[in-house]
Amino acid sequence: MYVTSVDKVEECELKAEGANGVRVKYLLHESVGAKRVLLRLFIINAEGCTPVERHKHEHEVFILDGKGLVRGENTEVTVKKGDVVFIPSWEKHQFTNIGEEKLQFLCTKETKNTRQPHS
Repeated sequence: MYVTSVDKVEECELKAEGANGVRVKYLLHESVGAKRVLLRLFIINAEGCTPVERHKHEHEVFILDGKGLVRGENTEVTVKKGDVVFIPSWEKHQFTNIGEEKLQFLCTKETKNTRQPHS
């Protein structure tokens, strides 16, 4: 078992091309024993955004605080505290903070070790 406080986890700037005002805390990851799914806390400053991405892994997202705009393949949706978002594999997506406060959300990401269940 692994237990820590979010306050003890290092905050890193997201330096990916297209990212603006985004910091991430890697809460659960392979080094602490999470072999299938990573859990990350994203913190986006006012007017900040994640890069536009499209990739194999899916995301499950829980909005903790703030107000954001999630751009998907063919839609844009405003999200707020308490909302949940599912982004399937290969869907183009981006999170933008459209509020005055920080946008904060938990986001999962499959690790390279994730295996599909047998049919």
